[in-house]
Amino acid sequence: MSKTAETDDRGRIVIPHEIRERHGDRYRVIELEDRIELIPIEEDPIKGLREAVGDAFEGKSMHEIKQEAREAARSAATDGRRE
Repeated sequence: MSKTAETDDRGRIVIPHEIRERHGDRYRVIELEDRIELIPIEEDPIKGLREAVGDAFEGKSMHEIKQEAREAARSAATDGRRE
């Protein structure tokens, strides 16, 4: 699905209703070299993470988990963009 959104005079973006219904009301804004991306934030991000990865992060500090997540997100966002 592709939609267009514009900012208002205060810099706010209205996300279309269909997208909010599917992905929620909270998003992380990721700034890349050539674009920005909105990543939906789970209502309970820790619960979502545990459901997704199980015990994959057991024994790791929060700093290590965050660093790995940032690197994975950056890599996923830029895959295929350098062709």
